[in-house]
Amino acid sequence: MARTGSVAWRAGTTTVEATTMPGSEPQNQDQDNLAYATGTAAAAAPAPTPPTVPHTPEYATPVDPWAEGEAQARASGTPLPYSMDPPAATVPAYLPAEPGGGPASYRKRLWIWGGSALAVAVALGVTAALVLRPDFPALDFQPLQEVTRLQPVAPITSGWSDAEVLGDRAYFAGVDAQGQVGVTAFDIDAKRAAWTSQPAGVARGWAQMIALPDAVALISDPDYTTSRARLVILDGKTGKLRWEYGLGSSDTVHFGNGVVLVVDRQQGALHGLDLATGEERWQSANPDGSASSTVLDVTTPAGLTGPAGSRGRPFEPELTDDDQVVQIAGDRSARVIDLGTGTVGKPRADVAYTSDKMVAHDGRLFVEESGTDRLLAYDLAELATAEPAILYTAPKDAQVDALTPCGGERICFVETAGYARDKAQVVAYDLKKHREAWRRPAAGAETLVPVGDAVLAVADDTTTLFDVNGEPVWSATPGAAVRLDAGNVLQFSDTLSTSVGDRTLVGVHPGDEPVQLGLLRDVRSGTCAWNASVLACVAEKDFVVTRFAG
Repeated sequence: MARTGSVAWRAGTTTVEATTMPGSEPQNQDQDNLAYATGTAAAAAPAPTPPTVPHTPEYATPVDPWAEGEAQARASGTPLPYSMDPPAATVPAYLPAEPGGGPASYRKRLWIWGGSALAVAVALGVTAALVLRPDFPALDFQPLQEVTRLQPVAPITSGWSDAEVLGDRAYFAGVDAQGQVGVTAFDIDAKRAAWTSQPAGVARGWAQMIALPDAVALISDPDYTTSRARLVILDGKTGKLRWEYGLGSSDTVHFGNGVVLVVDRQQGALHGLDLATGEERWQSANPDGSASSTVLDVTTPAGLTGPAGSRGRPFEPELTDDDQVVQIAGDRSARVIDLGTGTVGKPRADVAYTSDKMVAHDGRLFVEESGTDRLLAYDLAELATAEPAILYTAPKDAQVDALTPCGGERICFVETAGYARDKAQVVAYDLKKHREAWRRPAAGAETLVPVGDAVLAVADDTTTLFDVNGEPVWSATPGAAVRLDAGNVLQFSDTLSTSVGDRTLVGVHPGDEPVQLGLLRDVRSGTCAWNASVLACVAEKDFVVTRFAG
């Protein structure tokens, strides 16, 4: 099964996880009891992966990378940011958020995003022969080196700004006091600006920029006088305006291979638009005639091995001609839709409420039933006919959140007893052996991000990395941590913020000694994006590209 690489842009009325307007797609609310016939569907056959090398991790004396970074900075006479930026203000309701985003701090993007103090020891296994994926060796981490600074085409203000990195191209956006947005494209390998662009025009506010293989998408905030937002597509080679499209305040947008899917919650329909021309390729009305539905991208293992945001949104999602989405309608039916053609598979009744916790990955749809607290897996190839596999039943009064693929044949989730977030646990379930692989405490965990066969548990202002056996590589470390690839992680010394400030960076390949990279200075860290070698960030008055690996 293939997947789309959607940004799944949302407009809504809550903070961060911004989709709780009537008819939108909240995914963290329980509903009424459901009843299903028991049975087991044949699992989809995922692409085989190399077997995990058995090992018994040995952990060396704990290392404090922030203390080491401070010592290095002191030795060079460089001041450190003892007073870090405060957490950013509440994210506006209409700003899209990364899947699983929590209620506080700034988290970049949706798809798509945090200050607190540093100085807590990080226990890193520097002697263990720990390999997350044998085909993702340690990156050639290097001290931070500024590649270039770019002057914005529209002056940077206290309003919205953003950066994106896709392959060897970085994109930057800023907006002036009149709402005029300007975009700059920079070729990283050639070390030169490719183009600047302003034809996206003016809006009362802008929400997001999305880098695509041959285009750049910009989405505005809904205009409060019309409740309409703008989707603007720029040509990736020239920066010229291709087309634009009006969005309702609760619509969502998904991007596939050459196609844009708009989930229209006013008309209760899906619109497949051609990315090159904006022309409508196909349209499909919601099967139950209502405006409400939830649309899920079908991800693949390969699509979750590249760089990702602090809440797990892939920066380089895998896009193919076989991109699919799963639509959950208001009548609880589910159907698989080919994103390129609009071809609809035979629906299945009584699968999930639109607000249930769900994820579609590698040919399966995973649903946590809000009424029975059972975790089910549906085979998407036989969605209409095969019974779901019953994987797990949560204890009474327990909350299950953050369903996340976490390895070739595992699904992970956060389980919380009642509302005691300080007692939250991360659970890894083995889909082949049909049992728990491991369970570990992870206080405050809100989001899980796969890193090869490991999983990163993200709380509001700390992170914990669990290896393939559930052993913590580090635990409850202040700051942010992000996936660079399926074997490497980048740590920030504080959560990410739209305020200008400094962050100490550490490159980590578990099993190796962490590499002190230095201070990332005077940037709006919440705007930063990255690939496996460079960061692109909005600074106070300009844009900056910084190299951290060869």
